[in-house]
Amino acid sequence: MTPETLQRLFDNWTRTWLPPHASDDAPTSALADDPRFKDPAWASTAYGQFLMKWYEAAGQTAQRVGDLGTSLPPHQKNVWNFYVQYAVDALSPSNYFLTNPQALQKAADTRGQSVLTGVTRMLDDLQKNALPASNDMQAFTVGVNLATTAGSVVFQNEIFQLIQYQPLAPKVAAVPILIVPPCVNKFYAFDLNEQKSFVKYLLEQGHNVFMMSWRNPHPGETSHGWEDYVFDGVHKAVEMTCEIAGSPSTNLLSWCIGGALSVSALAVMNAAEKKRIASATFLTTLVDYSDHGDVGIFVDEPQVAAFEPKVRMKGVMPGRDLAKAMAMLHAKDSIWHFYVNNYLLGDNIPPFDVLYWNSDTANVPGELYQFYVENMYLKNLLREPNALRLRGRKSNVGNIDAPCCFVSATEDHIVPWRTTLLALDLVSGPAEFLLTEGGHVSGTAINHPAKSRKSYWFNGPKTTDADKWKEGAEKHQGSWWPEWCRWVAKTSGKQVAAPKQLGSRECPPLEAAPGSYVLEQVPQG
Repeated sequence: MTPETLQRLFDNWTRTWLPPHASDDAPTSALADDPRFKDPAWASTAYGQFLMKWYEAAGQTAQRVGDLGTSLPPHQKNVWNFYVQYAVDALSPSNYFLTNPQALQKAADTRGQSVLTGVTRMLDDLQKNALPASNDMQAFTVGVNLATTAGSVVFQNEIFQLIQYQPLAPKVAAVPILIVPPCVNKFYAFDLNEQKSFVKYLLEQGHNVFMMSWRNPHPGETSHGWEDYVFDGVHKAVEMTCEIAGSPSTNLLSWCIGGALSVSALAVMNAAEKKRIASATFLTTLVDYSDHGDVGIFVDEPQVAAFEPKVRMKGVMPGRDLAKAMAMLHAKDSIWHFYVNNYLLGDNIPPFDVLYWNSDTANVPGELYQFYVENMYLKNLLREPNALRLRGRKSNVGNIDAPCCFVSATEDHIVPWRTTLLALDLVSGPAEFLLTEGGHVSGTAINHPAKSRKSYWFNGPKTTDADKWKEGAEKHQGSWWPEWCRWVAKTSGKQVAAPKQLGSRECPPLEAAPGSYVLEQVPQG
């Protein structure tokens, strides 16, 4: 086909699908402010206006369909409403080439190049069984322009590597900080780059910082369970951090499921082991699972039972599957937005470090995954004294008597902050609660004081009533990081000379940070 023929074809498309501009007095669509329909090709053409009116009507019909679920039990009603909305988002005319005037116009303007680019990308993603790319995956390399803070791996076993970072101050606090990241994601959310790095910020404040880097399990290998990650993971990391830092104790900071593992670890510690915990901080961590947040859509007995054979067979819960489930919770923004940009418009995919990290998924051991969803999400046993036994030890959250700080985010749809507040009544030691604006990631792990426009609440009343707590708490502008540093300073001991070398005589450096576990390419199963 000659270029002239191709141009005539697109000219015909333009005349057919993009009619002359509608009159200025045409009625304005209620969707005019919806980002999906912001391009002038929608509101300024009769065809675009027709499609928006049709979609409005479809949404109203879906609302009536949703009303059919009002008599269902609460969980089933939430599931019903979720899938109704999921269908409405999927049916948007913006998601299909022939019903997207913007895509048709761009195809005409680029003489089909946008179509060729989009189809090529789609075929590539289908071959990889991947979601539409949320960012330019070629723009980042872990250890090159992500996770670049200097340090060394100073210990490893088959579950995790322990990284010690190079101090950035001549003196450091005598009590080190140990960070326990989620095992469903990789640790470098805490160390994206110099402008966002929580690790670098702590080093600049004069802390001796250690980080766990979980190994990415392979499908088919012997599966490690919750007990293994508690004892051979968190317990071992605490022990080695204290030993290498030459400190009798450490300040523990954990996040999400890393927080759940840390709560479990502290809940089964004996008297000698408890002395190693100077303080414990839990970022967006549930202890009481009475409210599952948006994740609860996928967590009920029938769904868990249906998925269990697949997890058992593979030996892992593939990180890719978990990422797809999380994307489904906000499909309009997390799936269809990129589908349209990448495939229908053929737009360039911009680099974004946070979305790269989010796409760099990790598998979860199948045994650990099943234990977690069954005992925490379905049965809510973590909060119950002695309801769980780990390697023969009874689990009791009331056993946690070290100073605790629970940090949550207002817009976190994965871990509702109102439910995390309930932990204050479950631990036995002094406990504080800090609430920050933002989401699960953007409010907590990524909230550098130099760039933060957020606010946070602290020093609230001693209550687990969320409304009363927030009403009585002090609101401050900026990142919560400096506030937390002031809090943890109380248990950080005196200032001592920073170590000249990383590791110790018994645990010399094994390799440079970020280590090999985070770089290992593992099949998804």
